[in-house]
Amino acid sequence: MKNSSYKHLIISISTIVGIIIAYEIISLILKDNIFAPDFLDIIKNIVGIFKNGREVLIFLKTILKIVIVIFISFILSLLIHFISLKFKYNSDIVNPIIFIIKASPFAIVSIYLYILLFNNKEIIPYIVSFLVIFPLVYDGVKGALNISLDIIDEVKMLNGSTFKKYTDIYIPLSLPYLLITFLQSFSLGVKVMVMSEYIASVNNSIGSIINDAKLNLDFTTILSWLILLILIIIIFDFLVHTFMKRIEKMR
Repeated sequence: MKNSSYKHLIISISTIVGIIIAYEIISLILKDNIFAPDFLDIIKNIVGIFKNGREVLIFLKTILKIVIVIFISFILSLLIHFISLKFKYNSDIVNPIIFIIKASPFAIVSIYLYILLFNNKEIIPYIVSFLVIFPLVYDGVKGALNISLDIIDEVKMLNGSTFKKYTDIYIPLSLPYLLITFLQSFSLGVKVMVMSEYIASVNNSIGSIINDAKLNLDFTTILSWLILLILIIIIFDFLVHTFMKRIEKMR
């Protein structure tokens, strides 16, 4: 198993190195520092992002926005699931709403909200990100809390309120799966939050930095942020796969 894992890792690293080499070759052939800047310049720019106090603050602010949206999505999803335990037809009301949210193209929603909330456009990324992240969190919570009927029957026999049973038994049993849902939501949240910041032209955001770079034809900055965000998503995807493997071993 270990040898197989190492082979997969070597192939993956080789693929990434191959993409970098191919980009460098294209950059040398084109000799165009605007549209195909040197890869070393991009790396220097990424390092420069972490040396720039303003950009670090903007980066952390975006991360905080994503965490807030995910937290709200989890609270709402857990609340809906709890109500479903009390009321039989709750899911029949919620499922059509979730479907409509899933089917709504977030780019169109962003533009509509930009026009509607032009004077309060800082809130737009929160709303758009929630509309994209919430269905994923809801499905994740629903799947995580899908506990076997035997355990449900045993829980019903215990003393205490339904809420106490929910917080003391249901949620702890589902915690590993809820953590995976959080990591998956964060990866999606990075892409959606930055895109919604860009569409809504939110000041002091990664989206505004990318927009300014676009206007100035600063492709080094654009590619630097692209690579940085990809690395973050790769890290969280790796964590998701790691936790999933551990959960499979525990079964």
